[in-house]
Amino acid sequence: MALFLQIVATGLAAGAVYGIVATSHTLIFRLTGVINFALGELISLSVFATLYFAAGSGPVARTGVGALRFGPALAGGILVAVVCGYLLYVLAVGPFLRRGSTLGWIGAIVALAFGIRGFLAATFVRPGYVFPDPIPFHRLPNEGIVRLSGGASIQMRSFFVAGVGIALAAAAAWFLGRTRTGGALRAIGDNRVAADLIGLPTERLLAFAFAATGALAALAAIVAAPSAPVSTNGGALIGLKGLVAALLAGFGSPWQALAAGLAVGLVEAAVSSAHIGFLHLGPQYRDIVPLALAVGALALVQARRSRSPAE
Repeated sequence: MALFLQIVATGLAAGAVYGIVATSHTLIFRLTGVINFALGELISLSVFATLYFAAGSGPVARTGVGALRFGPALAGGILVAVVCGYLLYVLAVGPFLRRGSTLGWIGAIVALAFGIRGFLAATFVRPGYVFPDPIPFHRLPNEGIVRLSGGASIQMRSFFVAGVGIALAAAAAWFLGRTRTGGALRAIGDNRVAADLIGLPTERLLAFAFAATGALAALAAIVAAPSAPVSTNGGALIGLKGLVAALLAGFGSPWQALAAGLAVGLVEAAVSSAHIGFLHLGPQYRDIVPLALAVGALALVQARRSRSPAE
């Protein structure tokens, strides 16, 4: 029972991040038909920009940056995500999308992703970095760790990360469903030609969507970053798992994307820690099994769709 609770808490914390990234993928795809392959790299760029603004490129202790200093650093990191997301659309997606060149926007996004990855690898050369934690969970009893019988333990931060993820998903759903800008974005997603005809500023709104979704995903990743050492390749993996969740959700609503992300996180945590009889895969398979299961599920769905017309 203790191990089960640990798996659930850990899985929900990681899955909340994947769910927010899936929400970002979903919104962009529904608006433009574009898959933002650079979203993971933009997440890494925002995380390391926040780390740099807070502590520079040198070593930093987890508790070495206070909340007053971390606040401006967080604002700077999110601003980096906003600016880069905006420029991604204006320079790499919009021109090719207007010409109907699918290969053009794919090539431009992938090139940008490799450029960001190379820049981060050249700037932050150590294999892992400690991300400062402005929230003093270490001051809670047992340093913010709940120890369960059987040797299992749960970080209190896990509940915080899961809560933030759910709150961000709720905010995204509210924005799309209850605001004028959200309604305009839904109109563009339903029929862009009609949106242009009624005078909606589609290009400006799409650039805003790229900027906002980049910031949303980056914020979720930054909140979770103090949980473990961060590396320049970590964002790419988060972006990939978020894309898997978006695919499993069928690029549906923010709540569907969040649910799929939570499922991916739970599978990942179970693979890392659970024992089923003699079967115990371990942490080395935590990134492989969820992706393999997702590929299998998508293949099954596609096979059913291909058979349905004949039936």
